[in-house]
Formats: sequence, structure tokens, C-alpha cells
Amino acid sequence: MDLQLAEQQVKKWAEANSYSLGLNGSKIEAKYIWNPGGFVNQSYRISDGETIRHVKIAPEQRAPHLKQWAVISEHLTNNYKAPRLIEEVTEEIIPGFSYGLVFDFIEGNPLSSISNPIPVIEKVLKALNQLHTDNEIKTVIASETKGKGEDHSYSEAFIEEYITRFEEDLQVIRSEKHLLNFVSEDSLDWFDSEVETLRQIASKNPSFQKKATDVVHNDLNWQNLLVNENQDFWIIDWDDLAVSGDAAMDYSVLLWPLYNSKDWPFWKDQVIGLAGNEILERIEFYFRAKLLDDVIDVLADYVEAENIPDVKEMTQKRAKEIHLRAYPEYLRLYAR
Repeated sequence: MDLQLAEQQVKKWAEANSYSLGLNGSKIEAKYIWNPGGFVNQSYRISDGETIRHVKIAPEQRAPHLKQWAVISEHLTNNYKAPRLIEEVTEEIIPGFSYGLVFDFIEGNPLSSISNPIPVIEKVLKALNQLHTDNEIKTVIASETKGKGEDHSYSEAFIEEYITRFEEDLQVIRSEKHLLNFVSEDSLDWFDSEVETLRQIASKNPSFQKKATDVVHNDLNWQNLLVNENQDFWIIDWDDLAVSGDAAMDYSVLLWPLYNSKDWPFWKDQVIGLAGNEILERIEFYFRAKLLDDVIDVLADYVEAENIPDVKEMTQKRAKEIHLRAYPEYLRLYAR
């Protein structure tokens, strides 16, 4: 993909729609926002020098996720510090991307970049605890999806979020294996077997057999938490929200950077206080899956970066470093 051409197309669209976007049409600039965690959706920063908007666009297969976000956007903004929705995009700005959303641009830094994330994490944990039992979201989404997923178990929620992703990633990786000279065929075979091991554990473990009724964000990594200098926070990227999910997923992704640190016992007690002891076994298993995600998913990112030359080098450098750090760590902790 030619990013300069894409930025020009977004700029042209923004100029034509400047009134509804609240922008000065004669001064608009558009800039691609690099997402090191994947390239399925695309984001752009559009500005007239004073007002800034964030445009997120999706290909057809991902459009329903953004449409779901749009349906509950006001509730998410009022209750969970999601960015304010300005308008929906129903035309193809860039070829292949059929739908999108425009938000207020949040002037904040990722939680991963601030010196003291602890007070923010405590606030986010409380917001998550509220989200996980939010009946208004359940009602709205259930009416939109006509009850789809109502009989999900925690096992099925895990398989949907991790196993399916791993299997799709491995297809991408094997299709372009020649790009990954630091990954052996034996490793790929082992990845296949380990993914199947995780599937079997989740399918049989008693703690995963209960009905999944939690409302979950599903991608609460520290890049999706923006913080300002007053330690106000915003939660972004709500397109993976599910109402038949597992709260253990949210807790595990949020607390992943703190797992196995000297402070982990404190955070474990925080989760117990909010969600009870029963969830801990699933959280520990989700931590295992999160580490395997750092082994496998980044390799798919490495391959997909070939299609975007402007960000290829930094994406592939990051992906390789994460993989080479996570793979031996996973083997040390979980290989039998």
C-alpha cells in the first residue's frame, strides 16, 4: 500500500466533508497513524491546524465490529472514557476499506510511555469491573445480534479470541515462510501443537465450562489506554467488544506487564477484591496465551508489514525483537 496516496485520499475526503467534521476545509492535512499491532484496520489523523479528528476505517469483513461500536458509542463515551464519535463513514475512502468512524482526537500518551502507570491502572480496573456487568450494553448488543453467542462458554470465548487468531496467524506465516529466516519449520510445527494443547486445556478445564456472560473490551493493552498529564485516561479501540466474553481476558491483558513482577501479589489481590477468587485460574491461563501471542502473532505482523513499505522496517524490527524475547521465555515456563 502507498501510504502517501492513502493520505491524499483521506485528505480529499475530509475536505469534501469538512463541514460535518467540524474542520476548515481549506487547511486540512491527513497523516497515517502507525499501529504496530496489525494492519487489518487503518487509522488517520486529520487536522485543520486547530481541530483534530481521528478516522478509523475497516475492510468489509471488519465493518460489523465498527458498526457495533457506533451503536453504543455514546454509552461508552459517557461511562468508559471512550473517544466521542463524530460521524460514521459509509463510503470507500481508500479502496478495500468500506466503512469507518470519525472520533475526537485524544491528546494523550499511551499508558506504556508514562513514568507512573499505577494510579491509572487502579482507575481502569474499577471501570472494567463496571463494564463486565453492564446490562445496558448487553441489551443493546443482544438486540442488534439477535442473541447470537448467548450460549457461549468461557472455553468458547477463549477459543474465539486466541485459538482462532493463532490459526489465522499461522496460515499467514506459512504462506510467506521465506520472509522469516529466523523461524524454523520445527518451530512452526511446535506452534501448531501448542495451539492445539491450549485448545484442549480450555475445552476440558472446569473453570472454563461456565456460561460466558461478561461484557469485555478484549484488547486492553497499554497502547489502547491514553493518559494526559493529569492522569486522566481514555480507553480506545472498542471494535473487539463482546457481550459473551470472559472478564479474565481484560484483566490478563491489562495486567500482563505486571505479571511475575514483585508487585503482582498486590494486583492479584485487587482482582480478587473486584471479581472474586474463581477468575484467577482463567487469568493465569490467559497469561500463558498472551505470552504465546507474543511468540506467534508478531510473526504475522512481520509478514503483513511487507505490504506497507513506509512502516515495514520499524514493524519488522519490533516484531522480531518481541518474538525472540518471548519464544525462549514461553519454552522455559510451559514446554514439557
